[in-house]
Amino acid sequence: IGFDVSGSGRLGILNWASYTSIANNKVHHMKVSGGCTGSGGAGIMNANYSGSDGDIIGNVVHDIGVPGGCNQVQGIYHTNLRGKIMNNVVYRVSAYGVHLWHAPNNVIIANNTVFANGSTSMGGGILIGAGDSPGGIVLDNTRVVNNLVYKNPRASIVEYCYSGYSCIGKNVTIANNLVSGNGSGISLKTGTHTGTVTSDPQFVSYNPTGTGDYRLKSTSPAINKGTSSYAPAFDIDNVARPKGGAFDIGAYENDTTTTTAPITESPPAPSPAYPA
Repeated sequence: IGFDVSGSGRLGILNWASYTSIANNKVHHMKVSGGCTGSGGAGIMNANYSGSDGDIIGNVVHDIGVPGGCNQVQGIYHTNLRGKIMNNVVYRVSAYGVHLWHAPNNVIIANNTVFANGSTSMGGGILIGAGDSPGGIVLDNTRVVNNLVYKNPRASIVEYCYSGYSCIGKNVTIANNLVSGNGSGISLKTGTHTGTVTSDPQFVSYNPTGTGDYRLKSTSPAINKGTSSYAPAFDIDNVARPKGGAFDIGAYENDTTTTTAPITESPPAPSPAYPA
């Protein structure tokens, strides 16, 4: 909780355990020294394929490698059973902002703000799938809801499997996400997405370098367009959800009484416990 991590390494925060929480940290400007190799890299990674219940909540992750520099370098990389990836702000990552692979199942990805990740040739906003070791995994019962995915040059939200494999189950929910300005729309292997908003999110101040203010203007189409199902009870600034008639999309719940500084100023304050 509350660490500021940067440097020359390939991994900012690496977790091998189960029943963990990585919350309210700032992980940024990882140089990924040694180049693009099979060792990959990530800002935050739950790495144990047989582990479970690793929550990643309320973190700011940015400038992990160079956007478009390596397809194996992600912002948040989750490889195991269950876990909640919520209220994170992720931008300027080499490939994907949030990436599920290897052995994920029954994961919640909710209310993240993900922008300017990857390039026109690789990466994007959010990818969910399963492949490589340990093998034989079908990702199912996973929820991707209330995420704000904006101006990623290539992909927005993607379900992905290697050619010839079926790695996505029939009980995956993709709902109430705002997807705008990306190189492509939502791409699914099974099912359909619902409640998708495709308008500009109307940030208070958007800047792809991270010096903007990524809260929502009062006129934002993301306000009151989220679902209460699987959503966190608080936002990244500790503001209780919902503030209006329904949950907002993205890491920030619109609150005109809040005067939070831009996210690059300091890590967010620790949030109260999230519901199970």
